[in-house]
Amino acid sequence: MKNTAFNLENLSELPFGCQVNTLRKLFGFNKTEFAEILGVNTKTIQRWEDELNETPSSSGNRQAIDTLVTIAESLGDLFEPDMIKVWVERPNPALQGERPKDFVKKPGGIFLMGHLLGNLGR
Repeated sequence: MKNTAFNLENLSELPFGCQVNTLRKLFGFNKTEFAEILGVNTKTIQRWEDELNETPSSSGNRQAIDTLVTIAESLGDLFEPDMIKVWVERPNPALQGERPKDFVKKPGGIFLMGHLLGNLGR
């Protein structure tokens, strides 16, 4: 990936593979963890990141990535990317005291967190 800087202002406009790579790194997941969250295998994450414009075969995966993009953009309205990395690692009372990084691993966690954060600053 040529440009690894986090630019959250236009994240939704980037190719799918760039979105996947940016989100994975922003939220501090390795490829295996991110694959488990999305219900795909690690090779799929690798392929998405390598073939930037490839889209997922499942609308559920696309919806999960779109929700994570909304979360990242909403957090980007409040924090610099380095602070988002700190935010995802700290327990959050709004998420039943769990770290956001752990909360998104729960069934439906991405969508609940997206609902909670989706309208911030928008």
